[in-house]
Amino acid sequence: MPMKKAFGTDIGDVLERVGLRRKARTRMVASLLPALSLLFVGAAIGAGVGLAFAPSSGRRLRLEMGERILRLRDRAKAEAQKGEGLNATTHHS
Repeated sequence: MPMKKAFGTDIGDVLERVGLRRKARTRMVASLLPALSLLFVGAAIGAGVGLAFAPSSGRRLRLEMGERILRLRDRAKAEAQKGEGLNATTHHS
């Protein structure tokens, strides 16, 4: 007669109770896998839809973003130079 049938427990249950077998962790990982796969599928679908409805081509978008980044960089440099100029006048006064 199997131990599980006779006593309501088996060696796996006993090992889990004394901490030698981690059955719960494998259950947790197994329950997370479907959720993670749905997340990745949703992200892929969202990326595809976003690309399908994008208002401009990829090359044009990269050019526009590059120009914006250059303008931001130039503006940041100008602000930094203004700040340095203010620091220089306050230290010499």
